[in-house]
Amino acid sequence: SSGINAEWPLRPGENDLKILRYAAVMESPNPEDKNRKFIISYSLAKDEMQIYEPHQRNAGIIEGKFLEYSQVRKPGSSIDNPEYYTPADFAIGATIEVFSRKFKIADCDLYVLKYLEANGSRFPAATIESIRAIHADKL
Repeated sequence: SSGINAEWPLRPGENDLKILRYAAVMESPNPEDKNRKFIISYSLAKDEMQIYEPHQRNAGIIEGKFLEYSQVRKPGSSIDNPEYYTPADFAIGATIEVFSRKFKIADCDLYVLKYLEANGSRFPAATIESIRAIHADKL
């Protein structure tokens, strides 16, 4: 363990309204899943994530909430000693697994970069760098 979660969760009240938003794509062998896009929202107040599939024209799939706000245990972590996903895991290009479905982080709001930079000691440098790289033209 990297010790990244040592300062998790943040103090109550500090982040009541703060949501980190990421764009992700589903990684799947099924051709119909190839272009499915998702929004992953991470609530800093609750340390929980939500996955939502916005409407896409002519997609032929039922969009909406894939996952209600909840803590998501990382694959391989035990029920007795669970490790949950946090923003430290959401580097651009990283893959997370939820209910045996894989989601690749593709983008995020500029606010995510500002939050991670302001709290840099809590996050791996590689995660911050990956996000800084995709926002380089906006800074």
